[in-house]
Amino acid sequence: MKYVCDIETVNSIGQEVVNAAGELNTSITNYSSKITSDLSGWNGSAKDSFTTANNTQVESAKADSEYVEKLGNFIIKAAQEISNIEEQLAGMTI
Repeated sequence: MKYVCDIETVNSIGQEVVNAAGELNTSITNYSSKITSDLSGWNGSAKDSFTTANNTQVESAKADSEYVEKLGNFIIKAAQEISNIEEQLAGMTI
């Protein structure tokens, strides 16, 4: 008997969020590599300024992808905890 929700669906959603975070991180890394490659032909303060701005944006985006991954892992953990509670409730006479 389900008391709270469909645990498998919640767990699946959590895993999808974790997977999306991994894909996001890969995209960020690829973007950063492309920009770094494009900047290799630049010289002077324009290159330095653009490199600094790019690195700042990449760091921020990677922090966001880590947050998304943590959110997905939290959803998975919450689903496990809800499942444990449901098992305990199922064993009780209410």
